[in-house]
Amino acid sequence: MSGIRNVIDIAKGALLANQKAISVTSHNIANVNTPGYTRQRMILESNPPYFADRLKVGMGVRADSVVQYTDQFINRNIHQKTSILKEYETKASVLSQMETIFNETNEQGLVRAMNEFWNAWQDVASNPGGFSERTALLAKGEVLTRRFQSMNESLYQIKREMNTNLKLSIREVNRLVKQIAELNEKIVFAESDQTAANDLRDQRANHIEQLSELVGNVYLTDQQGALTVMSEDGMILVDGKYYWELSQDGNAIYWNGIASDISRKLQNGKIGAWLDLRDEIIPEYIANLDELAGTLMREVNTLHLAGYTLSGETGKYFFENFKTAPDTPNASDFTGAASYIRLSSDVKGIPANIAAGGVSGAPGDNENAMRILSIQTDGSIQIRKWNFDQRGASILSTLQAETLDDYYRMLVGEIGVLTDESAENQQFTQAFLAHLSELRDSVSGVNLDEEMVELMKVQRAHEAASKLVAIADEMLQSLLEMR
Repeated sequence: MSGIRNVIDIAKGALLANQKAISVTSHNIANVNTPGYTRQRMILESNPPYFADRLKVGMGVRADSVVQYTDQFINRNIHQKTSILKEYETKASVLSQMETIFNETNEQGLVRAMNEFWNAWQDVASNPGGFSERTALLAKGEVLTRRFQSMNESLYQIKREMNTNLKLSIREVNRLVKQIAELNEKIVFAESDQTAANDLRDQRANHIEQLSELVGNVYLTDQQGALTVMSEDGMILVDGKYYWELSQDGNAIYWNGIASDISRKLQNGKIGAWLDLRDEIIPEYIANLDELAGTLMREVNTLHLAGYTLSGETGKYFFENFKTAPDTPNASDFTGAASYIRLSSDVKGIPANIAAGGVSGAPGDNENAMRILSIQTDGSIQIRKWNFDQRGASILSTLQAETLDDYYRMLVGEIGVLTDESAENQQFTQAFLAHLSELRDSVSGVNLDEEMVELMKVQRAHEAASKLVAIADEMLQSLLEMR
């Protein structure tokens, strides 16, 4: 009877093992639309045999483990490319806003305002004594100064938005690293009996991917299944059940409350993009717009001071003297000029004080107006071009000789190239990431056709084991009847 009991035990083990296999397959089917779910499979293993009359007789099957179909190499590449993609997406979006500020296709562009300003000087030169021409010049001057101020304020507004975005993202990073540390602890505890905590690992992988969207990271797994997560520059965020939070104070970002700015260690992802924009790209355009406004004020004022008004006076400023502005250490430093630029009190509301005349001071003298008008086409004007690198750690300038119009067109062209470059990088990375996602889905994704085939296979095995129980029962009944 021991032989029949062995058959019944084998059948019972097969029934239990295949029931567990059906549960795993059902779990896959139920999670076919769950984001980040990794396909699982029950691993069946033969039981150790027993000896019977010098023979090794098999003892059936048992459920050994539940494994995930995952490729860590593909997953790491996806996290890396996700971080890079979010950086390009974020930059492209913000650069598109900046491109709108420098947009010259509408009637509110700076080039149009500058052209109308020079045209107004041409009208004054044509009729130096005309009050209507002089009044129109002051009006165009006001429009030009407001355009500089508006562009400057728009750039600073975007820069302030970067800080707001950083504050929200740092809060999200802190939430994610805390949850990853908690999941590390849960996974280590759950796997202490040598069984994989697959669903917890899926949750942790989702958090890692969300973290990758915010900042570039690398991670290592220890032998107990816990992760160590750090930034690409080696700053530890999670180590097992321990985690370290970030904080922001002004423009500085601190790690674990230590008052040492670590913002340069945060690369890629949305945070990396916002830091690049806040500390490098936007300040460079602000500096160059200041340079343009400051140079315009300097060139016009230098000539206007030497000219004569209708009443024969001289020494009048057209634009307010920037050298007397607060926080301006020297004449060559034009920091803040785009927000400061305005008509001087010498000419504002006093058209007669426009110094259009030359030394003669005669009412029809347009000598100085012609000199100021020549600024528009003067290609020998000395103007600095600023370049910010390494998030403002390296600030260099080169002195160039060109017209003010050409200088501004260069800025417009550069931001267009930068925007296109970010958009192209975004498209390329997006295509590459889509390919990686397809590869991951081919390995880890749930395929309903495959699961239905697996379900039928396990179902047939379960039915066969049930039949085996019935046969063993008949055999046992036959033996009992023989008694």
